[in-house]
Amino acid sequence: MEDPIGTEKIVHGQRWGEFHNGYFSDPVIVRPLIDAALRVLTKSPVDVVVDLGGGTGFLLSQLASNGIGATTKLVNVDCSDAQLALKDSAGIVRVHASIGEFRRREVVPGDQRLFLLMRSVLHYLGEDGLLPLLRHLRGQVAEGEFFVHQSASFKNKEDAACLNALYRHMRSRKWYPSVHHLKNCLLKSGWRVADAMEAPSLVLTSEDLGLRYALNTSDIVRIREAMAGEFGGEGPVFRLTPSGFQADLHYRIFTCVAMSS
Repeated sequence: MEDPIGTEKIVHGQRWGEFHNGYFSDPVIVRPLIDAALRVLTKSPVDVVVDLGGGTGFLLSQLASNGIGATTKLVNVDCSDAQLALKDSAGIVRVHASIGEFRRREVVPGDQRLFLLMRSVLHYLGEDGLLPLLRHLRGQVAEGEFFVHQSASFKNKEDAACLNALYRHMRSRKWYPSVHHLKNCLLKSGWRVADAMEAPSLVLTSEDLGLRYALNTSDIVRIREAMAGEFGGEGPVFRLTPSGFQADLHYRIFTCVAMSS
């Protein structure tokens, strides 16, 4: 990916833990994803866990606190220096790279077993980049190995279209699929979806989005008016506030198994 972070660097580092009302650093909010990973790891122990786009290492630190890591190598792959500098736990190996640059041979010696973990990353690829990235990841694992990820996706195309319109108005190339579309892309890429469950939604405010995407007051007004005209002021995933707007980013946790190629 070419500069997938962009203006978002402003909220990386120490600030990240409190951003979006602490969503990405809350042990309670992340618990469903950790439990999904633990269900796999307790039944099928591995040698290496790689968190793709792992930021500060928060997910891996949560796994470590649940007994994963004593005999398992924990690897955090991220392209943000500021995020990697704030690793949440000792014993986590940091790799500065984009997920598209991830190569199994660089972190998994010999025939050791690998487990892939990810949260809130796939939308950075955009609509055209989703399938190639999923195929790339399938190429880095052996048949029967697991990929557990929490990814933004919506029950229907209309809600996905609403959030995609919002991000276009914010001049972002991020793109959100429907659950059905994402499952199809996973299948086409060689991943069998063994389970898919809802995860806590993230409430996006125009104040937070303005900071994250370098939007000024006139940008917020422009986006507010455009979205109200297209989707109304009180929809299922977008609503107006007195001076801005809010949107709901829906997540699912997908437990995927690499199929035979």
